[in-house]
Amino acid sequence: MKAAIIKKYRLIIKTMGYVGWSLFWLLLWDVAVTVDFMLFLTAKINLPLMPLTLLGSALIVLISFRNSSAYNRWWEARTLWGAMVNNSRSFARQVLTLLDDPDGDVNPVKSTLLRRHVAYVNCLAAHLRGEPCPDEVRAFIPTEEFARNGATNNFANDILTGSAALLAREYKAGHLDSIRLARLESTLVDLSNAQGGMERIANTPLPYPYVYFPRLFISLFCLIVPVGLVESLGWFTPLASTVVGFMLLAIERIGTDLQSPFRSSEHQIQMEAICETIEKNLQSMRRDALADHHIG
Repeated sequence: MKAAIIKKYRLIIKTMGYVGWSLFWLLLWDVAVTVDFMLFLTAKINLPLMPLTLLGSALIVLISFRNSSAYNRWWEARTLWGAMVNNSRSFARQVLTLLDDPDGDVNPVKSTLLRRHVAYVNCLAAHLRGEPCPDEVRAFIPTEEFARNGATNNFANDILTGSAALLAREYKAGHLDSIRLARLESTLVDLSNAQGGMERIANTPLPYPYVYFPRLFISLFCLIVPVGLVESLGWFTPLASTVVGFMLLAIERIGTDLQSPFRSSEHQIQMEAICETIEKNLQSMRRDALADHHIG
């Protein structure tokens, strides 16, 4: 019970910190309005609550519409990464089962393709954040290829193209027939389509008014709220208006994070964890394939 209470308070503190300085300045404004009204104003402000209520309702509709659009982007991004996981497993399974093993030995190209794919998903995650390909992928990519293409605009796509070229060489070497090559190429196309969908989300943000106007209207509303409440709530105005402002600011901030699902934020797509899952899956599939080969 005590641990649950502590966890709850930590969550509240974390949420307040998530909104940041906006909440602090809002609280100062609410206190200033209340003190000025209660102690210094001789002419009382009489702001009807009905316009404030209507404005708040319209603002909620606007924020909900924007956040719905932002969530759709976030969910599509997560769906595309889910497709990336599934297609990665399919690609690994096809590589391990469709490529022939010359002279009874395990074809080394199988391991090469799986290692390249681990590098591919990690470079893709970095690419979506606008970051260079991490140095850790050097362990999975030939040194000369990394030196040649590591600084290109889209190294992830270069890795995928290199894997396709490697499969084409295996076809020419007689380790693949045309039917199996077509199946592998189809999976590579699925991977490329998922990458293209992610790049579309990353490179096409929501229109600027979707971001600017909700933030502007929330700021104006938070400035007006204590003026409208102070006559009826008195010294309790800072508490009530700050709570209202906190909810609006938190919802707006969540929408801002969701509209850019690949950017580092509290609600980002956990691409590193997904890449780690793919790597573990491929390693497990490779170990099982090697064990089956030795048993056979």
